[in-house]
Amino acid sequence: MLGWIKPGMAAQAPQAVADESSLQTVRLRLNWHHQFQFAGFYAAQMQGFYRDQGLKVEIQNWNPRQTPTEVLQSQQADLAVGYSTLVADFARGAPIRLVMSAFQYSPMILLSHEPITDLSEAGGKTVMHQQNMQVMNLVRQIQKLSPQPIVEVPASGRLEDFIEGKVDLYAAYMTNEPYRLKQLGVPFHVLDPKSYGSQSYGDMVVTSSYFARQHSDRVQAFRDATARGWQYALDNPELVVDYIMAHYDVIKSRDALLSEAKLTRQYVQSGNTPIGDVDVAKVKATAASARDAGLITEATYRSVEWKAFMFQPSSLTLTPQEQAFLMHNPVIRIGNDINWEPFEFVDEAGRYQGIAAEYLALFEDRLGVKFEPVKDQAWSEVVSMAKSGEVDMYSCAVGSPERQKYMRFTQPYLSFPMVLVGLKDMSYIQDYNQLNHETVAVVEGYWSEEAMQKHFPDIRVLKVGSVKEGIEAVIDGRARAYSGNLGAVNYAINQHGLTGVHVIGQSEQRFELAMGVRRDSPILFSIIQKTLHSITEQERQEIFNRWIRLEVVNQLDSRQLWKLAGAVALLALFLIALAVVYRYQKKRQQAYIDQIHELTYATLIDLETMRVIKASDSFLRLTGYSRDDLADMNYLDLSTDQIDSRRQDKILALLLEGKRWRGEVQGRKKSGQLYWVELTFSPVRDWKGEVRQVWATRVDITDRKKVERLSIEDELTGVYNRRFFNQQFPKELRRHQREKSSLCAAMLDLDYFKQINDYFGHQHGDQVLVQVADLLKIRFSRSGDYIFRMGGEEFMVVTTMPTAEVFYEHCDNLRRAVSDCAIANPEAPQGILTLSVGAVFCDPEEAFEADEIYHRVDEQLYLAKDQGRNRVRMA
Repeated sequence: MLGWIKPGMAAQAPQAVADESSLQTVRLRLNWHHQFQFAGFYAAQMQGFYRDQGLKVEIQNWNPRQTPTEVLQSQQADLAVGYSTLVADFARGAPIRLVMSAFQYSPMILLSHEPITDLSEAGGKTVMHQQNMQVMNLVRQIQKLSPQPIVEVPASGRLEDFIEGKVDLYAAYMTNEPYRLKQLGVPFHVLDPKSYGSQSYGDMVVTSSYFARQHSDRVQAFRDATARGWQYALDNPELVVDYIMAHYDVIKSRDALLSEAKLTRQYVQSGNTPIGDVDVAKVKATAASARDAGLITEATYRSVEWKAFMFQPSSLTLTPQEQAFLMHNPVIRIGNDINWEPFEFVDEAGRYQGIAAEYLALFEDRLGVKFEPVKDQAWSEVVSMAKSGEVDMYSCAVGSPERQKYMRFTQPYLSFPMVLVGLKDMSYIQDYNQLNHETVAVVEGYWSEEAMQKHFPDIRVLKVGSVKEGIEAVIDGRARAYSGNLGAVNYAINQHGLTGVHVIGQSEQRFELAMGVRRDSPILFSIIQKTLHSITEQERQEIFNRWIRLEVVNQLDSRQLWKLAGAVALLALFLIALAVVYRYQKKRQQAYIDQIHELTYATLIDLETMRVIKASDSFLRLTGYSRDDLADMNYLDLSTDQIDSRRQDKILALLLEGKRWRGEVQGRKKSGQLYWVELTFSPVRDWKGEVRQVWATRVDITDRKKVERLSIEDELTGVYNRRFFNQQFPKELRRHQREKSSLCAAMLDLDYFKQINDYFGHQHGDQVLVQVADLLKIRFSRSGDYIFRMGGEEFMVVTTMPTAEVFYEHCDNLRRAVSDCAIANPEAPQGILTLSVGAVFCDPEEAFEADEIYHRVDEQLYLAKDQGRNRVRMA
């Protein structure tokens, strides 16, 4: 059994920490032949890391006739390794969860018998692959460029099919098949999907949602042990290779496995990213590639909550009776409001959305059931359905005495004050009784209607169908005020552009929003309460931040204060009384203004000194700064210099006019970590009407920006990818034509780059590409400059220069700079790396289409290479 251990290494053999009978079995299905690609699993098994976690992991052989999703759904395995098409499976409804990813980016390539310098040359060829998303994306791009149809063949796992010429293109791993072909003396060429904007994780490990829910501890233990296994395998490749050959049916030589091990490190261990780590932003970027490949629709891509794909260890423990209830009740009918943004609503596409919807999405992930919303009934009808037992639970409601007659309510998971909305010229309402005999609008069936009738019977009630309709009733004069939830009020005002109104009062009553369950279903109530308790504070905050954006309410109306002050100027007692009332009102108002500030990471800034006068606790937590730190800093030092001085002057002028400004800004935390916010500046006028201070409120959009960046950025070099070029270049051309400015474009090709890959290996070639890209970033660093990696060793630059002569000189200086780097290329004529450039200068008066410019640039590059390379050609 231990024959694989080298002499002198026996002391490293792991010792058993548990009896075999006490271990919990976990079955893992691979997606290819046994090789170093799966070294993390073998090493964890070899070193006893799985056993340390109380697991016995059975590693199953690959079956090319079954997909990982099919294997999990048929319960033939508990976990499975698969390609990034698993993202599309999840989007289409497969009950799977992503546990980890062995490779931070995929080594997938296409082997070709002939060099392919343009994708159109691949038209009509036969491609063998195993439903790999990157390959499918590339095939789709080829089909757009060539009228000849691609023939796709299922993977056989036999490299001989490529060697014998049975297929033209063969899906392979850069870490595996190229070495084997070199050893056999078989010529080949590489077509890398990453060069054409298709990138993703590689070797994703997934489990079924059922297994993740029922055996969360085993999944977590497997993930931890496998990560340790990969670290061991990277540190001890020879030992692991010997173990693989001794215990598994391997079709490769030991030298081939060691070569694979050497190349594998860069894919497994990427920067400071923990081994096996998966990030929702990168998953979403992978989903964008799946959309581009035609695996999912745009609507599906936008509607899926991608975070739900990620396995999360569960703190939820259900009794056998509760598990049996869920098994026999896979669909739970919820009573929801279709028109109560942002808490819950049904959008134009018929999708259930909002805060409650996101909570229930987490519930579905934890419980493995579906929550079926009402999509075509008003709230008053939903209440009737709940009373008659047609729905199982309320998703988001106040547990009023009336509702508690037929529903049991959980602990509240949201809490908002009930407020009054009135016209701008109305002053603050201290007590709802001040509106006796006035008309106040409320949404029919809402708790605010019940509270109004119970606590303020002398107020006339106008029943409306939605929050928007209630505020509109105030605007058009049908009601003196609208009473409702502060969060829903602010959302409606912002979402529908309702102007001329503001919050004028607050009730002692609050909307304590909870989930309600039919009184005749105690088991379901227990499940819902437990699941609600399992939602982490971070998950709650993330949901809240996505939907709630509360604006600072207006100050107490100063004109009325002056009228009152004038009327009692001679009566000091009244002045004192007024001051007391004013202070009381301001204190109440300030209480929920402070709450709003905490929700929006607010800071108050002095425009003259640009110092932070006040900072919310949430902003301090976001940035890592203390109030003392901020006191000594210029506010602009918190950004990353993305706002230039001209733009700053424009923003300042806008604020001094009393107007708001909103935009996306990148900030830097005290630790140096970057983050993105949607920033709103709201000017504050002093008693003279002058703007001297500004409130800055924020929405954290860091995750969203990460997704955007990953979808448009070349993963290797950090410049823009070809996908973004296709999107951005036509827009940039139109902008230059509109502004009557010149446009300059240059295509750059690294001369004889293939020889670098052949001589030094692809890993060294990648380092050269990064070095050249860094040089490009230095030479084209202005805000209007764009650098794209078009594929392989080709880059595209789009910029503006005053004249064609200046642009030519700039390109030639770049060419010389690449030569001056003296990057070794022994088999090239000059012995170093050189650069060929094809460039076009578009005069402001000329009218060109994007395709025409691209063709001209490509033609000039061809001429530069045809005339001996290492030169610039310009049209």
